[in-house]
Amino acid sequence: MVSERYSPLSTSNSEPFRQNGTEDSSEIAESSNPALAPSKPLAVILNSSGKERVVPGSVFSFSVTISNKGTQSAIIDVSIDDRSTLLQQWCLSLRERLALGPDQSGEVVFPIRVPTNALPGLYPYLVVVDAQEHYPEDTPLQFAQQIQILPATQDAVHTSDPTFALQPTTTSTQPAIIQPGGALPLQVMVHNRSDRVDRFRLLCTDLPRAWFFITYPQGVQGSGLVVNSDSLNLNPGEQSLISFVITPPLDALAGTYIPTLRLYSENSPELVLLDLVYLQVPPTYLLQAELRTIISRVRRQAGLYQVRLNNIGNTRRDVFLRINNLDEDDLCTYTLEHTQVQVAPKAAVGIQVQVQPKKWWRRPIFGGGRVLNFSVDLEDSRQLPLTVDNLPGFLLWEARPWWQFLPLLLLGILGLLAIAYLLWWLLFRVPPLPKVAQFFSEEASYAAINGDAVRLGWQISQPDRLESLKITGLSPEGAVLTRPEVYDFSQGIPSVLQPLCTQTPVSLDCRNVRTSARKPGTYQFEMVMSSKPGRGELSETVKTNPVTIAAIPQPQILSLTSTQPVYQEISQVGDRAANPATRPKPAEIRLNWAIANPNQLQSLQLTGRTPEGAIVRPARQYDFSQGVPASLKEFCVLQEQLICQNLPTNARLPGDYLFELVASPKNTLNVKPAARKTDLIKILPKPSRILEFKLNGKNAAAKYVIPILPNQPLPRLLLSWQVDGSAGTKVELLPAPGSVPLVASIPLILSPKPGSVTVMLQVTSPAGQQVMRAVTLETVDPTDPAAATAAAVAKAIAESQKQAGQKSGTPGQPASPGGAAGLGVPGLTTPATSAPGRLSPVELPPQFDRR
Repeated sequence: MVSERYSPLSTSNSEPFRQNGTEDSSEIAESSNPALAPSKPLAVILNSSGKERVVPGSVFSFSVTISNKGTQSAIIDVSIDDRSTLLQQWCLSLRERLALGPDQSGEVVFPIRVPTNALPGLYPYLVVVDAQEHYPEDTPLQFAQQIQILPATQDAVHTSDPTFALQPTTTSTQPAIIQPGGALPLQVMVHNRSDRVDRFRLLCTDLPRAWFFITYPQGVQGSGLVVNSDSLNLNPGEQSLISFVITPPLDALAGTYIPTLRLYSENSPELVLLDLVYLQVPPTYLLQAELRTIISRVRRQAGLYQVRLNNIGNTRRDVFLRINNLDEDDLCTYTLEHTQVQVAPKAAVGIQVQVQPKKWWRRPIFGGGRVLNFSVDLEDSRQLPLTVDNLPGFLLWEARPWWQFLPLLLLGILGLLAIAYLLWWLLFRVPPLPKVAQFFSEEASYAAINGDAVRLGWQISQPDRLESLKITGLSPEGAVLTRPEVYDFSQGIPSVLQPLCTQTPVSLDCRNVRTSARKPGTYQFEMVMSSKPGRGELSETVKTNPVTIAAIPQPQILSLTSTQPVYQEISQVGDRAANPATRPKPAEIRLNWAIANPNQLQSLQLTGRTPEGAIVRPARQYDFSQGVPASLKEFCVLQEQLICQNLPTNARLPGDYLFELVASPKNTLNVKPAARKTDLIKILPKPSRILEFKLNGKNAAAKYVIPILPNQPLPRLLLSWQVDGSAGTKVELLPAPGSVPLVASIPLILSPKPGSVTVMLQVTSPAGQQVMRAVTLETVDPTDPAAATAAAVAKAIAESQKQAGQKSGTPGQPASPGGAAGLGVPGLTTPATSAPGRLSPVELPPQFDRR
């Protein structure tokens, strides 16, 4: 009996505490220490025997020593699995980790501090050793442990505190033994030492409620009735008994149970009065064994049986099973589903047994069959008693049926048929003839640009009878395109085909056999197969599907155009003094073109023609055998296409042009060069202009009056001109000498007699447009009064116009004052005009520059 004052605590143990002194039905695999087995890579040593007794207020150090017996380094986790969660409060860390190399050892210590107010009782927990990363097949290892909290050795008992005592007294070394279904009566003597009336109740939370019952002394009501009471009422200083009877059921498991009894005081609910009861339920060994028959009569299949084990005891049973043959001849194969089983208390297990007859020729032919005897022997692993240790059984192997002789009869018939077939094979059979199973092209299409040749493959059955093969390439219309290839197989595979063919007794396989078909086109190959002379000689002809060799892609002119459809010839004569950098460029036809497949291009030829076909620009050749020629690199870019832009042609003369481009491929055999023409290109002529028309180096006026002096030579006059015009421009000097160059000079011879002559320069462009300039030379006799008067008037007018022009700043036609002084000819007079830049009505001829 313990009478200490603890703070009120409640326990969650609803199952009875049981010491594993005999048997335990838990499913923990490691009830002892299996890590010490030599086959395990980890060896574990615990400093605890499995059950430690600890006094409240003390410290219990639980250590685990681990040795790595494996061949590799390992990380090992050691943890405590506490289901009641009390150890989590008593131990600072429930998990530790070790890193051990081969043949190294290490120790992990778990200090467990038991508080002073810990309730006495049994606290189970589990120690887990795990190396899942390095030894997953051999871990985790589990060890069941218990901590028993004992009552305090020194109890502080107050003189007024109630006490109670149990009779009979039990200890851990002398527990009370009680059979399943029996009863253990206990008496609890309660003494109320306080000075007040108190009420007491007895509780036991460690045993199932069906295992015990509590009887309090009966009370008497005021009317004299006796009633059952649910508590014990004591006056100060009184003592009384409470009856506590423990009745374990028939299915109680064997083992040691340590339930805790607690007495509650109504006056002092914080007072904890505890005591322990040590009980031991002895084991009951009763295992029923039975061999049940499922299939016992067999012909070809196996017999089926079941060993039924029913454990009606209260301890676990480990049983070994073994089958023994009870006959002299070993005619059966025996198979057990399990050779070792565990049967939990109050549980049943069925083990399948299979008996398969062997040596089929030993099966009985006549009669009711053959009985094969065997037995199933049972043995307890701990040598515990068994009610039955031998279960006999038998198998009936039925006799053969009545038609058992039919196989022999059929065997005889088959023998006769085999002899007949052998005679036919040797005397009348036609040997199998070769047959073309497959004849095909390795590729459906080829490309001539890669230098490909058609490759064939075939498969022929029965090649031993093959004499020869003839392969010919034909067109789809049947024309022969390749030379026939003949292969002689009379002496085996020809040497030329040995690297390409594989022969077996049943087939000949040839792959990648090259032919002479290299030219572009469509082929269909024909194979003529001939067999060796003999019975059934034949010749077979097969053809492949059409095979295409694509031609080499030839250069193709995609476009050929000029930079503009119409050009205008630009005059260069009047801009000679201009800056060469700003001088307009002469008109010239420039071309653009694009050519596909330039890699196959050998050369280009560019020719300029008229619309009628006449050559106006000689053919220009460009060689592409070494790549883009240097003359085209400035204008051409070679990528997937050859693109040339703004290429000059030196065509500058006015007229109509057509340019033709011819692309010659590298392979000119049976290939027509690609050609293309431009649209009509025009160069319009520039307008004709008379740039200079001078008389004695001076711009010629419209009319000159020249006096003829006696005994003096006539003045020398030099007429010069310069005309800007296109090629084909016609320049005429009228009335004589007619056609003249664009730039020239000619002396004028005057008549010694008075008269008038007009010299006209007429320019006609290729388009028919005309431009004219003229000068009139009039010779007069100065002795003639009318002529003198006219000359004087003309001179006066010229003088007045010259003075007017100087005053107004308007330039005019330069005139020679005093006759022909401006031209260096004495007496030459230039008549005045009615307006600057225009001729007077009296001036001849009436024509003037038309620009």
